[in-house]
Amino acid sequence: MVGGGAVDLLHLVAGGSPELGSSVRLRVLGRQRPGATPYNDYLDAEFTVTSSFANGRIELYLSPEDLDDWSTALNELAAYRDIKWKASSGCEFQIELDRSFSVPVPIVTVTDSNESISSIRLWLDAGHGWIDALHEQLRQVRLAWPNEAVTRPRSRSYWD
Repeated sequence: MVGGGAVDLLHLVAGGSPELGSSVRLRVLGRQRPGATPYNDYLDAEFTVTSSFANGRIELYLSPEDLDDWSTALNELAAYRDIKWKASSGCEFQIELDRSFSVPVPIVTVTDSNESISSIRLWLDAGHGWIDALHEQLRQVRLAWPNEAVTRPRSRSYWD
């Protein structure tokens, strides 16, 4: 793993305080390795889920396409639609919105379909502004680890 400190791609906490109970965090730990090939833009990450009932941790990796898919999912969420997002490494994350309150409350499900074949589902009263906070967390991850690999075609002059 290469890079600076860890950055949250996703952090939702019930009641806005970890001391109150449940939370879900997807923390990007750093780049797997530097370089100029597309595989060098993969990021090491970990999901951590805590609640009074169960705690869990899943190690995973994220591709640039995973981050693009997460951005699309966040746009759906901003339109108050439920989302399902699956990382390249097989971990699945789902948010359903409980609309019975003035502020939609996320019901979060994290599924590890590769190793433990288990899932945890949490109702998280995250308060106001949690969707905007998720957009900001994605922006911070992209600032911390921009793509290093050149993915667009090279100009003709490159080959001359």
